[in-house]
Amino acid sequence: MSSISHPQVPKQPSSTPSPSTLVLESPKHRSFSLLHHHLLKFKIKCPKYYGNEKVIKYCTQYLDDFPSSYSTLCNRAEAFKKLKRYDEALIDLNHAITVKPNKSTAWCLRGIIKGLNKFYMEALEDLNRALYQDINNYLALKWRALVYYEINLYDHALCDLDLIINSGCADAFTYLTRANTNRRLKKFVDANEDIIKAFWFKNALKFQPDNVTALRNRCESYKMLMDSENALKDLNELCILEPENNYQYELRGAILLDMRKWNDSLKNLNQAIKSLPNNVITIGNRAKLYCKLRQYNLALKDTQEGILIDPRNLIIRQQSMDLHRRKHKYDVALGEAEEALMIDHKNVNTLLIRADIYFLKKQYNCSFADLDNAIRIAPNNTFVLTSQSELFCKTECYKDALNNVNRALEINSADHYALEVRGNIYRKEQKYEEALVDFNKSLELYPLYMILEHHQNQDSRKEGCKVGGGKYGKDEINEVSEDGQDLLVYRDDDGYDKGFVVTQQIFGERNFSRIYYRRGDTYCNLGMYELALEDFNRALGLANGYAPIYKKRAYVLRKLESSNDTDIY
Repeated sequence: MSSISHPQVPKQPSSTPSPSTLVLESPKHRSFSLLHHHLLKFKIKCPKYYGNEKVIKYCTQYLDDFPSSYSTLCNRAEAFKKLKRYDEALIDLNHAITVKPNKSTAWCLRGIIKGLNKFYMEALEDLNRALYQDINNYLALKWRALVYYEINLYDHALCDLDLIINSGCADAFTYLTRANTNRRLKKFVDANEDIIKAFWFKNALKFQPDNVTALRNRCESYKMLMDSENALKDLNELCILEPENNYQYELRGAILLDMRKWNDSLKNLNQAIKSLPNNVITIGNRAKLYCKLRQYNLALKDTQEGILIDPRNLIIRQQSMDLHRRKHKYDVALGEAEEALMIDHKNVNTLLIRADIYFLKKQYNCSFADLDNAIRIAPNNTFVLTSQSELFCKTECYKDALNNVNRALEINSADHYALEVRGNIYRKEQKYEEALVDFNKSLELYPLYMILEHHQNQDSRKEGCKVGGGKYGKDEINEVSEDGQDLLVYRDDDGYDKGFVVTQQIFGERNFSRIYYRRGDTYCNLGMYELALEDFNRALGLANGYAPIYKKRAYVLRKLESSNDTDIY
């Protein structure tokens, strides 16, 4: 059998090696090769200096020579993660796990990426495996706590966070997560103490005012605490320190979106998308903004673009599914649900939205099946319990409806959605005084002005947001052409969004027209016609053209007229 020799490695003859062979195998050559690999390793471990793109390049060069280098595969996956290139990161981590299944690093990183993609049950499996391999992997412990928090297992989250803090490995993020967890568990004193401890870390900026990393961390901390004003202040400082970093536009757009400053948010999101047109997260945030303004066609255009870029992005799939539901294209929405469930068959949000679609199609058995499945996955998820309660109410199973909604309120007594649903159950049972108490408390917890802040110093029906593009229908864009301004987008108040109370807020805003309609009907049944009229007028202002509200208002107006006639005589 003839041997095959590599072109760069001459075949060894049986006699004394030739001079050329001695040169290729000389210690000097081996030393140079080792130096090259050591230099690559050094560069790989300095992402802050070289940047993630360069780290990926150096890792790829190293892997060309050592394709099974576990640490290099993990380093490249980490760089991919920071650039939000999750699919590429997962390929490297899957390979790394195959190479060394008993090491925890790759399991941990894969769990983190699945958590970032909201595949929480799969993330838990990987993070548990990482901790099984290394009980002192505090990064895995930190992310497992966050996953527990996201699926409402607050006691489990608190246990992990306490372990991290007691070990001395805590950072600001750990304390903020524990603060949020304590708040959910109604341990408000403990929550405030954790917030104070979290801001020990931020005080380091007084000594390092130009520390970009610390500034970005504090900005993210403020965002987690819903302190948008201070988050925005830090972000403006970041823009001065790193004016070329397009990440700032993305984050500022998201913060302004939370602050309901639609015009400024849209401007920043447009800038971020212009600089990074394939960033699905930013495209999704812009779709979310359009959804909040009930500009569903514009939102759908963004979600379709996002799906083309990343077909396996679960969040953009869910947004598309929800938008088709809002536009009453139920069969299309169900098709999107199938795609989303192929990505993650245990995702509670997907099951919840699909249950709502079946609810709207009056396929109640299918809706119950999805909600039962969601409750098995997340038994303490108040959104699912509230939705199932609403479905029981629709099918006139009021006792079951009350049991479910009361379970949700035991978990979170300040859940304004659950209070609205319980108020409606009492209304259906003709317990109008109890219904009124719940409706009033729900509106106190989440008042209408929270979505109308952007109307200040604006016309009562719209706020202008500059967008590009051609002409659209009246339900999308109001064109201001006389003075040569750009096209404006505004909140569309035509029509009425049906479906579960909680699904209205997953990507959009609360459906205030519904609660005002229901409270108005409650006032009406209590004979409080003037208050009923006020609520019906509010409901029509938010859902112009919805016939049932007109009918109820007409009835109230007749009652008030007859009352006035009686007063005259």
